[in-house]
Amino acid sequence: MAAGWNLEGRTAFVTGGSRGLGFAIAQALLDRGAKVAIAARDESAVKAAAGRLTAGSRAENVLPVVADVTDADSVNSVLAEVHAWQGSLDILVNNAGPQLAPSALDKVDEDVIAAAFDTKLIGFLRVAQAALPFLSRTGSGNIVNVVGATAHAVIPNTGPTAIVNAGVVALTSYLATEAAASNIRVNAISPGMTKTEGWLTKTEAMGKQQGKSAEEVRAGMAKGLGIRLDRWAEPAEIGAAAAFLASDDASYVTGQVLRVDGGLSKPVA
Repeated sequence: MAAGWNLEGRTAFVTGGSRGLGFAIAQALLDRGAKVAIAARDESAVKAAAGRLTAGSRAENVLPVVADVTDADSVNSVLAEVHAWQGSLDILVNNAGPQLAPSALDKVDEDVIAAAFDTKLIGFLRVAQAALPFLSRTGSGNIVNVVGATAHAVIPNTGPTAIVNAGVVALTSYLATEAAASNIRVNAISPGMTKTEGWLTKTEAMGKQQGKSAEEVRAGMAKGLGIRLDRWAEPAEIGAAAAFLASDDASYVTGQVLRVDGGLSKPVA
């Protein structure tokens, strides 16, 4: 087991767990001893992801499930399945969300915005509502929402993503207040630029267009965005932050947003 926060005996459920940040978070939880259920809409993709996760672990420690977070019946059914798997649920990670194409707000199609709200913001709420009856009341129960740096920093042409992410920040705070009576914590991580599969592919394509390497493209973006650490995050660094919030080391933390963005966002107070 990797060094870090001990999640032995805990059961976690990660939406959007077949790739990207969801996969990295699932890996971090698994490495720290949790049993992890991962969900995605694509059955073959989620089963393949489970195979990659269990390459260094026992297969019975990972449960791949198919779920559509825009469908309440699907969400309710899969939460019951996950709870029945181990007879408990300690950690919910709300991660599933769309990748929106860059667009100015005055040009974006309102249907695109509506779909993004339905998948990410309302999707997070649907999953939380379904999970709350199952989450442990003994102190281990907690929810970690994945937001995004656009909620805190103005980045050109990311307004559509930003307003959805800002909604998730509000959801996190209000849900933390309401869930506290049940001894359940609710927090969020807000990742910045991260070397996920999607971004690696995108920066590779950008590099070909610009006559640069993908690494040069990412370095230029880090400079342009003013990332204090002057680099992109490794997915494992985002996973570690989520694992911290899910652990007992964060037992007195709720209603907070942990910005894991290398200093991209720059709050003064």
